[in-house]
Amino acid sequence: MAEVESLVESLWELDDDVLEAQLGSHVQAIEDEVAGRGARRAGADPASLDSIDVGVAARAAIDPKFLNAGRRLFNWINPAAYKLLCTPLGGEGSDETMQELVKLLDQDLEKNVVKAAGMLAPFLTANLGLAPAIAVLVSTLIIKRVSKEVSKFTCDAWQKTLPSSDVPATPSVPDAGAGI
Repeated sequence: MAEVESLVESLWELDDDVLEAQLGSHVQAIEDEVAGRGARRAGADPASLDSIDVGVAARAAIDPKFLNAGRRLFNWINPAAYKLLCTPLGGEGSDETMQELVKLLDQDLEKNVVKAAGMLAPFLTANLGLAPAIAVLVSTLIIKRVSKEVSKFTCDAWQKTLPSSDVPATPSVPDAGAGI
């Protein structure tokens, strides 16, 4: 978890567009790797945390194709994560992980945002099947966007940042990579 928190701390300083473009770039790299046409950077698996290079991300120009792909993926994952954490078992209460996130962020929102994103990433990996690199980028964006808007992290605050209150249907394989 310390490795995740350290990475999130570095990512936190990046603009949302840069994070979304990184998300799109990593998805493309993972897709290429699975299809057998990948070129692993220095041997790093594109799904691993080691594949995220914050220095390169901060300096690189944003490729619109990766930015659009990252936005589409984030806009699909974010509501799914919200639904999983805030409306488990048909909407009764919230998940234990969400309760821990709220408690942590209630203690000191400014101080604990990195820790919260670091705590959310493994949850996304385990429950949504996201690659660790993708989960870290998504969790950073979720916590960053929700904490920007409010002084207290809650499911209601999170819901207000969603593109819609409905979780979209799972995209088919061709739809998921469309435009990437």
